[in-house]
Amino acid sequence: MRLNPKTRRWQSAILLASVILLLCFANAAAGQEAAPAGLLPFGGDAGRFRTLQFDRRTPLNVANDFNEFPEFEGGILVVGEDAAMKISGFVKADFISDFDPINSTDSFDTTTIPVDVADRNNARFHARQSRLSFDTRWRVNGDIARAFLEADFFGSDVSNRDALRLRHAYGTLGWVTVGQTWTTFTDPSAVPSTLDFEGAVSNVNRRQGLLRLELPLLSGLTWAIALEDPRISIDAPSTIDGTGRTESPDFINRLRFEADSAEFQAAMVVRKLGFQRTDQPVVDEIAYGFNFTGSALIVERTKLYSQITFGDGIGSYRGSNDVVSTGPDSAELLPMFGWMIGIHHEWNDHWTSNVTFSELILDDLDGQQGSNLRSTEYLAVNFINNPYERVFWGAEYLYGSRQNQDGHFANAHRLQLSVGFYLP
Repeated sequence: MRLNPKTRRWQSAILLASVILLLCFANAAAGQEAAPAGLLPFGGDAGRFRTLQFDRRTPLNVANDFNEFPEFEGGILVVGEDAAMKISGFVKADFISDFDPINSTDSFDTTTIPVDVADRNNARFHARQSRLSFDTRWRVNGDIARAFLEADFFGSDVSNRDALRLRHAYGTLGWVTVGQTWTTFTDPSAVPSTLDFEGAVSNVNRRQGLLRLELPLLSGLTWAIALEDPRISIDAPSTIDGTGRTESPDFINRLRFEADSAEFQAAMVVRKLGFQRTDQPVVDEIAYGFNFTGSALIVERTKLYSQITFGDGIGSYRGSNDVVSTGPDSAELLPMFGWMIGIHHEWNDHWTSNVTFSELILDDLDGQQGSNLRSTEYLAVNFINNPYERVFWGAEYLYGSRQNQDGHFANAHRLQLSVGFYLP
């Protein structure tokens, strides 16, 4: 493979230094006498455990956002002497009808659109996106500590595709977050509000284990650094036996600005991708990527959002390969470029709509197999109605396309109806 031999001494030193740096910052943050801006508790009774950082609902948080964390108020709230816990979630039933072949029946994953196959339709009813969460908070030296746990039923067990799956399991204290949650490389506020579970093809929607430090800089501006789980995807050459290796965590930096009517974020990931032939030393190469996102209220109740993502060897952050085979005994980091634009509008207190278009383009490296993915597109248009409190239903039209490296092309159309009930 086209990766360079390495020694481990320097990377171990960098990893150790990074962990020590994060832990030192964490210790300093926990020792502050007053909570940092945005973390001061307010209100009485259970409200004393609510914090601005987690529950501040800006005009950008339009209704029917299935990726938004539940607010810590009302509903099923258990209050003890020194802690409070909120039980949240929703039941969501999806009724799906495909008018063209697609191998992903429960979500609209456009990379699974088969090319050059006979026509077929598909019908699928499921409730796998239904979700349950537990949010617990308590005081620690003037700060609010938080432990959050959330699961859905999109498990990967092939014998039971309704298996419970961990989404979030993390804790936050002061400036430090530890556990599994949205990667620092993504921006949850720019994730499209689709009824479809998959979402836009360029959107980074990965949740993974991490250790993150987030510091306030100026008014509305924060900086975050993180060490995160280094999952990789390698398409190894046909004549080489070996295994992908992840010997160093992904290192991610993020700058984020928030105002009353706009949010912008710039993130960068640097990662080391390794591969070990059978009985041979590990070889590796440095990969990198950038993710720029933004959203703004263009008029009252109308949010415009966008994203641009690009880099080499970061395909697994959006469902493709990091490294691809370019011959019987060679491979290269796969460059990718993705973009998305969308608009979300509240027609009134009961009706919302979302329109999203996204494209993902992978480089046509010489030597790739013709059946490898070259590009894919995703379009979603929906109307969602909230007829009663904590009840919603909606309809969504989905279009997707796939083009292979050899130029062969196919597309797919889907209609999805969804009905849901939020826990109080």
